[in-house]
Amino acid sequence: MPRPHWPYWPASGPDSAPHAAPHAAPHAAPRAGARTRPWRLLLRLGAWLLPVIVTLALIPLGCAGGVRPTQLAPSTGAPNAGIEECGTLQLPSQWHSESQRGGPLNDTALGGLSALGWDSDAQRLYLLSDRGQLYQAQLTFTAGRLSGFTLLASLALKDAAGQPLEDDAADAESLIVENGANGIAGDAILLVGFEREHRLQRFTPDGRPVGQPMRPKGFEGADFNAGAEALAIDRREGLIVGLESSPAGMPAGTTRLFAPASGRQWRYALAPEAGSSLTDMEGNGDTLLALERAFAPPAPLVISLRRVRLSDSQEAEVETLARLSSGEGWRLDNFEGLTRLDNGRFLMVSDDNFIALQTTLLSCFSLPSD
Repeated sequence: MPRPHWPYWPASGPDSAPHAAPHAAPHAAPRAGARTRPWRLLLRLGAWLLPVIVTLALIPLGCAGGVRPTQLAPSTGAPNAGIEECGTLQLPSQWHSESQRGGPLNDTALGGLSALGWDSDAQRLYLLSDRGQLYQAQLTFTAGRLSGFTLLASLALKDAAGQPLEDDAADAESLIVENGANGIAGDAILLVGFEREHRLQRFTPDGRPVGQPMRPKGFEGADFNAGAEALAIDRREGLIVGLESSPAGMPAGTTRLFAPASGRQWRYALAPEAGSSLTDMEGNGDTLLALERAFAPPAPLVISLRRVRLSDSQEAEVETLARLSSGEGWRLDNFEGLTRLDNGRFLMVSDDNFIALQTTLLSCFSLPSD
């Protein structure tokens, strides 16, 4: 999929792209035999490096260390944001916990997170990386706000021979926890959507495959790197799969939702911002909640949360509930994963692509209209 490769900071004005630098005045040609003094070379080098050094110094890197509280909303406030934030954490790129000192999880790489799933019965969060790594975690809430994250397990998704998935076979992008809210702890099954090698596959919580992989007809025409980015359960239609972007034969700006059980398909109109793509979905009462990312540098990064109704026609009815833009001061990154918590709240997570200049943000929010 197209992946952002740097953090997103507010532009000079709402939704404004960075201004181009004015053209420098032409330099006079050097005199014959003239030599550049060493101190001038150092000054020129320093002038070039200074902005880079300052930028890097100001970036909150996703480095090894602990979990840190932060917020998405601008410090000046975000009127009419469309969401109510209930706690955001920045996760480290390498797990470290004093309480687990000497344990097997310390120094575990934690990144590339593309999907979330909540097991309400076990009060456990599942996180998937696009390299086929499955994490289990416990969340802490203080006064109703997300305040803590504890890594419990890091496991590789495995093939039928018991070997870890690798390369294209490991690109996990979406997740549903089945049996996660039936009142019985310990019977959860994970349904995972993959791209590159497009398929759906069930796994046990320790990463072992269950049954055979499924390749529904709705995958036809999907781009190699834009497959089952979204999975959700619709009350009427059952399992719904969403492709990240337009498959072959569909116009730009639209993508496909499909129900594997019935074979029904819907056209889904992506948000109007350039570079918009569907990154996840979650059930929300009689509708679905879709997460979209619009990435088209130098324009600001835009994250949209949209209500989806699956009509009796072939067109999904889509309504934007919240539009978060880095150009308006929102601290955003490459949000790809979405799940519903208890009490109607949601979690979304960003994929840092294992790049130091990006961060893994785990954000709790609710929708005021709910």
